Amino acid sequence: MSEALPSSTADHPVAAQLSLGRAELIAALRAAPRRRLREAAARLLDDIEHDTAKGRNMLTDLLGRRAAFEVWEHYPARDAVDAHSGYRFYYHAHERRARGEHGHFHVFAALAPRAGEADYVHLVGLSVDARGFPLRVFTTNQWVTAERWLPAPRILRALDRLDLSHTRPSRVARWVQDSTRLFAPQIAAVVQRRDARIAQRARRLGEHGARQDRRTHIVSQCRVDLSRQFECLEAAGFA
Repeated sequence: MSEALPSSTADHPVAAQLSLGRAELIAALRAAPRRRLREAAARLLDDIEHDTAKGRNMLTDLLGRRAAFEVWEHYPARDAVDAHSGYRFYYHAHERRARGEHGHFHVFAALAPRAGEADYVHLVGLSVDARGFPLRVFTTNQWVTAERWLPAPRILRALDRLDLSHTRPSRVARWVQDSTRLFAPQIAAVVQRRDARIAQRARRLGEHGARQDRRTHIVSQCRVDLSRQFECLEAAGFA
């Protein structure tokens, strides 16, 4: 379940960059499961306040106080796997990173075995800064993680059922799960844009060719911001 190294980083087409307007984001938040979203936001705020008081952050639990953070290495080393649900994630970084990015999480769901196909699917990528604050959500092309390709509706259903409650490190797992819930509108947008962009490229390259095109690493992405998200939550009536 490793992320493949791009054959070239200079000629990659720019990934589709999305942006949800304030009114669109507020409407999407109002339509989200209210209790679950409120609980996720409250836990994230509590963690931020606790970490600020302790002079640490979420990444400290994942990386420890290690002096070196090795690019391409997985943290945890064998990934964080929920033995009950089959969901998993890992954190790593590339040599070349988006501005302000420390690294990013890749989140996966387990699938029923099928001959000749992977038994997992990549759900979403979550890029964070050195404080562990989310910067963007993104999708990858199939060749990147060698996943079994599923259409957007199935990806979003799997994300809706995301359960990392029996995953270690537990606080990091909770942060990942709550972040996917808080930024669910943006994640839905990038997953849907992923399918649209692959379909567009498939007209020229064919479906398989579009998914295996190594010029396309990140298919779609959307910047996210905790402060803006909380402000829109308040405007949506989650005060």
